[in-house]
Amino acid sequence: MGMPTEKITLEAISLRKEEVLKEIRQQKERMATTTHELFAPLAPAATKADALARSFNTGMAIFDGVMMGMKVMRKVRSFFNRWK
Repeated sequence: MGMPTEKITLEAISLRKEEVLKEIRQQKERMATTTHELFAPLAPAATKADALARSFNTGMAIFDGVMMGMKVMRKVRSFFNRWK
């Protein structure tokens, strides 16, 4: 594995720096757009069925979170009970 014979110049470094800054700006813009889409408020339900479905989904998500939390707590307790 030899060293590259190409010499690095200040101009090459400057060009690479500009490219990297452009990529960073694009990534920042994508992240801002994605964050905005994720945390944008939900549109009001168009029909009562949509409102009911949204309420059901929210309730199920809460239930699932509580059940997962209980399982994690049991695992943690059993882990620490082994050390007694």
